[in-house]
Amino acid sequence: MMMFDSLRPPGAFDPRAAAYKDWLHLNLVDHRSGVSGLVNMSLHGPPDDPRSQVVGTALVRAPGVGWAGNVLSRAAGQARIGASSITLAEVAVAVDHTSGVVEASARLPEDRLALRVRASAVAPAFAVEQPMPLGPGWISWYVVPRLRVEGSLSVGDTELDLTGASAYHDHNWGRWHWGQDLGWDWGTFLAPQPGPAVVVARTTDRAHRHVGELLVLVDHGDRRRSFRGGAVTLATSGTLDAPSRRLPGALAALHADRAVPRLPATVSVEVDDGIDRLRLDYRADAAAQLIAADPLRRGYAFIHESTGTFRCHGRLGGAELEAAGLGVVERVD
Repeated sequence: MMMFDSLRPPGAFDPRAAAYKDWLHLNLVDHRSGVSGLVNMSLHGPPDDPRSQVVGTALVRAPGVGWAGNVLSRAAGQARIGASSITLAEVAVAVDHTSGVVEASARLPEDRLALRVRASAVAPAFAVEQPMPLGPGWISWYVVPRLRVEGSLSVGDTELDLTGASAYHDHNWGRWHWGQDLGWDWGTFLAPQPGPAVVVARTTDRAHRHVGELLVLVDHGDRRRSFRGGAVTLATSGTLDAPSRRLPGALAALHADRAVPRLPATVSVEVDDGIDRLRLDYRADAAAQLIAADPLRRGYAFIHESTGTFRCHGRLGGAELEAAGLGVVERVD
């Protein structure tokens, strides 16, 4: 089900090794409870540089509870790093491509969060090995649009069995420094099975005035389509309330001027290539801001995660499609 993939550390003579980034990412949505969240492990800077960092993020939003979790930054030497795994004592993500399984865990008692998840791919992987421009650098991408979930979650005083939840996995790698003129828009939208999984992504400049080509992936049962260029449009409207959680706390205090970013309240995506068509409407209900500091030069990026609901309708592979579910949208600047 999954193609082979691995972390992509720089070679000995890579002239851009200082800008190395590598991410393992798992998004979770539980359709019964309305809980949405992510577990993310990332490497920033080359393995042989003592300034390099590993960042572990576990963040969940539960209705009636709010956000739980945190962002942890450690020296890269404190992590156990495998071919496709990054592990800290508190947060970890590991990928087994032979079985199509992604495992993630988090133990953050002071931040009201604990989880252990085993997610099994039910959709084929999609890979963009060719580097895509990202500001003055580049990024590549490996994505599994839908995984089946087993596991448990403790958020606040709420205990959840995640059997029947849905997940999304991706691996991003490339060369960029936080604080450069770059950004991206991304979203994953998951209906309960057998409904569709939709992924939307594009690179941008930091102000989101100049945008790269928009990619939309749609997985529905045994049907998959990818749409680009003139076949796709994305529109936003409204303004979401200021993020109710900003992490890590010390960086949030340092950047008080970024406490009220302009985030869209709704996102609409339309695809139509004359054969298949889809319209998706997403409405955000909450947002969190994660502040990323570059370890090898002075610079910061602001990663905004919003959670919400969506509805979509259209026609795919000759069959009419109508569904609703949960989404997570990420805006980076």
